[in-house]
Amino acid sequence: MLFFNTPLDVCVARCMERAKTSGRSDDTEEIIQARLNTYNEQSKPVVDMYAKFGKVREVDGSGDTIQVWKATRKAMLPQVSWIVGPKISGKTAIGLALAQRTNAKLIKFQDFIKAHGLEHSDDDTIVLALIQQLALEIAPRISIEDFPQNQYQARFFIKNAVCPNRVFLLNCSKDTS
Repeated sequence: MLFFNTPLDVCVARCMERAKTSGRSDDTEEIIQARLNTYNEQSKPVVDMYAKFGKVREVDGSGDTIQVWKATRKAMLPQVSWIVGPKISGKTAIGLALAQRTNAKLIKFQDFIKAHGLEHSDDDTIVLALIQQLALEIAPRISIEDFPQNQYQARFFIKNAVCPNRVFLLNCSKDTS
C-alpha cells in the first residue's frame, strides 16, 4: 500500500488551486476540509492498521510533482540487500538462508546478466535492466548475489533506485594448511 503523507494545509491549497479551473461546485474550502476530515476519521485508520504489519510504503507528498514522482518510484521498489564476496565464500548458501528466513527472493546477478543477454553490455545498461526487473518484482525483499561488481554500479544503482537496506560483505582467508 502506498501512503502519500501530505500535510492537510498542502492538500487544501492544492485542491483550492484545482478549484480555479475544475468548474466543480463542490470545490470549496469547507467541502474540501470536510472530505479530508472524513478521510482522517474513516480511511487513515486502515492505513495505520496495515502499517503495523509492514505493508505500507510512505511517500512524502508535500514536494513538487517531480519530487513526489521520484519518491513514489523508489517506494515501489522492494527492499534490497547486496551480498558480495570472493568465489566460494558462501554467498549462495547465505543468500538462500536469508531468503528463506526473511521472505525474500534471491537474484544471482551473473544469472540475471546471462538470462537477459547483457554479457557484453555496459554498466549503465546492466544496472538499468536490473532496476527495471526490481520494479516488476512482487517480493517485498530482494537479495542480490554478486552485485555490485564495482563502485560505478553501486553508485549508479543508488542514484537511480534505492540505497540497499543491507550489504553483506563476505571475507575469506586462504587456507594455509
